[in-house]
Amino acid sequence: MSNITVAEMMRQHEFDFHPDVEAPAAPLGGRRLLILACSASKAPGEGLTALERYTGPLWQTLKAADPIGRITQVAYLSARYGLGDARRELPDYNSLLTRSAADAMLGKGLCGLYPENLRHRVQGANTRLQSPAGEMARMVRAAAGPFQDIAVCGGKEYVRVAEGLVAELRDIGWIATDAPLTVINDQIGYMRAKLKAWLAR
Repeated sequence: MSNITVAEMMRQHEFDFHPDVEAPAAPLGGRRLLILACSASKAPGEGLTALERYTGPLWQTLKAADPIGRITQVAYLSARYGLGDARRELPDYNSLLTRSAADAMLGKGLCGLYPENLRHRVQGANTRLQSPAGEMARMVRAAAGPFQDIAVCGGKEYVRVAEGLVAELRDIGWIATDAPLTVINDQIGYMRAKLKAWLAR
C-alpha cells in the first residue's frame, strides 16, 4: 500500500489522533479489537450481520462471553469478503482461504477490494465492494482512537493474513504502537479456551 493511498484514506476519514489530546470516551467494545476467522457453518437467510451469520464454535464462544459487544469490537476475516466489521450485514457464501488466496490478500493489503473469487473477479455487478481500510476506518472512528489491545483468532492462513493487516494498521496509527497482540491458533478446544480467556482479561 503506497503512502499516497494511506494519506488520502486518512484525509477521507478525517483522522487526526494526537497523544497529547485526550480522546472522547470509547463506546461499547472500547479500544480492544478481535479479528476472528470466518466459520464454515453459517446461518441461512437474508439481512444477517456477520455476528448472526457465523455459527461456528469460536463465534459461539464469542457470543456467549460477549453477547452485546461490551468487551471488544469484532472484525471478521473472510476468504471472500476480506476484513470487515462484524456488525455489518454479510451475505451467505461458501469459500475457503487457501494459501494462494491468503498470499493475494496480503499482497493487496488494507486497500484491496472485496468480494472476489480465487480468480480475482468481482462476484456480481450489483455487489457492494468494500476494503479492509474502509471497514477499519469506521471501527477506529467508533473507538475514538487507536486500538490498544488486539487478538487474532483462526486457522494458520487466517492468522497469517491478519498479522499482516495488523502490521499495516500499526504503521498508519490505527493500532497503538505498544498495543499487545494475542495470536490464538491451536486445536479448536484450546482455541475456544484461549479466546474466552482473552475476552475475560
